[in-house]
Amino acid sequence: MAVVAVDNDDDDLYSDPPTDTNLTIVSTRGDLLLSIYDHVQRKSYKYRVEADRLRQGSPYFASLLHPDKFAEGSRVCREIAVLRERYSEIELARPKELPQVVISDVGRISKVNTIKVLAADFLRALHGQELSTSNPPIPNLANLTIVADRFDAIPVLSKFVRKHRFLQTLDAKTNRGTSANLSEERVRQKLLIGVLLDHGTWVSMYSKRLILKNSSRWKPEAPEDHDCALYWDLPLGIEEEMIQRREYILDTLQSIQTHFLRLYTHGERQCKLGYDSSLQCDSFQLGEMMRFFHRLDTLPLRGSIFNPDGPMQYQGDIERLIDTLRQCPEYQIDTNHKHCGLRGRLLPLLDHIQRYLSLDTANIDIGICADCWDARRADYSWTDAKRPVIWNASMMSSRPRAGSDRGHGSLCLTRHLNIRDMFTAVTRDWTSRDV
Repeated sequence: MAVVAVDNDDDDLYSDPPTDTNLTIVSTRGDLLLSIYDHVQRKSYKYRVEADRLRQGSPYFASLLHPDKFAEGSRVCREIAVLRERYSEIELARPKELPQVVISDVGRISKVNTIKVLAADFLRALHGQELSTSNPPIPNLANLTIVADRFDAIPVLSKFVRKHRFLQTLDAKTNRGTSANLSEERVRQKLLIGVLLDHGTWVSMYSKRLILKNSSRWKPEAPEDHDCALYWDLPLGIEEEMIQRREYILDTLQSIQTHFLRLYTHGERQCKLGYDSSLQCDSFQLGEMMRFFHRLDTLPLRGSIFNPDGPMQYQGDIERLIDTLRQCPEYQIDTNHKHCGLRGRLLPLLDHIQRYLSLDTANIDIGICADCWDARRADYSWTDAKRPVIWNASMMSSRPRAGSDRGHGSLCLTRHLNIRDMFTAVTRDWTSRDV
């Protein structure tokens, strides 16, 4: 897991205010004092909360505070009962009289100056109250989601976020220019929010972005970091799925290059002009093709007699790789052999691939569809897919519909699987008649 730098382009609203106190009154009717330990500040922050609100919003707290499951829960219930007998209204009780529960872990959040306001915002959401800021920025919302995940309170937070339209507000502030310049950390924060808070648009959009651009933590030289924020190691199998999809896409692009090398080194003559120079034309095109690919560093010329390490796979931006392949010149051995070269045959195949791989297109099928991932992961996943033995373009419309023909889900999955077949096939037939 990679060691990553903290992105500070948004203000951290979870900074300790100048008038800091250790106690935050989340609810004046609170009958419980929650003490949360801050490992950075090495001190505890206390929050007056309602035990019933915690139980209702979080299965974690429902279990912890259950009178019959844990001694902690039994103690809390006894002490609350005593207070309610002592006071006509629980808000009359002073905070130090309330039963106290200690929490030492709020989840794998990113580095913040203090967890004081972050924890308070999470508890406010459980109580249905306004947050410390009306429009929390992405880093804060990501950390809030991580805390909610830690305490099994994602459904409540998701409903809260939808009610306040936080994500729609953030989308409205994002234009094409700022979106293109997002750091990987910000992309991952949005992806985590999309995955856990059920915002499918962000899941497909930002998973596609990571797959195409690569991640700093997927590179061979990336060191492990077990203390990184949760979004650097996305849950629910998302991280592994994105890695697998990228590898299949690179394999598909490699197969195009291999296709032309095979055509010019095996089988029938490629130059169809019928001149005496046609054989020389094929040899010339093969040589120029190998020079072009080698110059791009997509065709390493290494001996196979002994090569213990082998070539390392492409680590860059896939869109940039396709643009580079498009720069292939129109080579010709003489004036008679126009359009004999690689360029005229390569560009249609790149066009075919790029309709799925460009970030500028609305097609998001190489990104992860949140609905299909949640509802039919076993059928939908690229990681678990049985690879087709062979693929050609005619197969894109011949696949039977998955499951029932009724409903968006079946049609959505069928489209995804048609595209998946092309990228996961063991062998692809790239002949011009198929594209």
